[in-house]
Amino acid sequence: MTLDSAIRDWLFKGMAVEDLLDSLESEGISVRAAEDPGAVQRVLPLEDFSPAVRRSAVQALPAYLALFCLENSIRELVVERMQDALGSDWWESGASSELRKKVDQRQDKEGANRWHIRRGAQEIYYTDFGDLIAIIRRNWEAFEDLFPDQNWVINRLTELEASRNIVAHNNNLDDRELLRIRMYLQDWTRQVG
Repeated sequence: MTLDSAIRDWLFKGMAVEDLLDSLESEGISVRAAEDPGAVQRVLPLEDFSPAVRRSAVQALPAYLALFCLENSIRELVVERMQDALGSDWWESGASSELRKKVDQRQDKEGANRWHIRRGAQEIYYTDFGDLIAIIRRNWEAFEDLFPDQNWVINRLTELEASRNIVAHNNNLDDRELLRIRMYLQDWTRQVG
């Protein structure tokens, strides 16, 4: 094998590995450091924004990812537990009339903007984080075997909601808040599984 063919072979193998890593990241599998500014850049070109904005985006990314996963796993848990307790039409009896009305209004508004992607097929995807807390509180008997007590889950989710709202409105959290999120996420996954 000549030097030129060895270099070419090495280069193509490197490109194949990069393609594989990109493919894994597009599937949601983190293979590069969260602090890698290039990881964000590979998802969405950001070169038109200032370095300070890009740096803030990279700093916010871990909290956003964690809260995204948490909120959607809570939605999955609520649906699973409510269907087990009340059946497939759990929404009608498990959600308050005020919440059902709010969700109906959001779905109607979304229906008027058919050009835009829908939030989801189920009503649960039209709820706010605080609404998930309210559903758990209202239907505690469907969740009581999973948590030490109602205050445990309500207090943690209420505290996380404050951090979640800061991140959801594109602001950064300080290290203390990130530590709290990390700790509560570990508590949640240990408790729920």
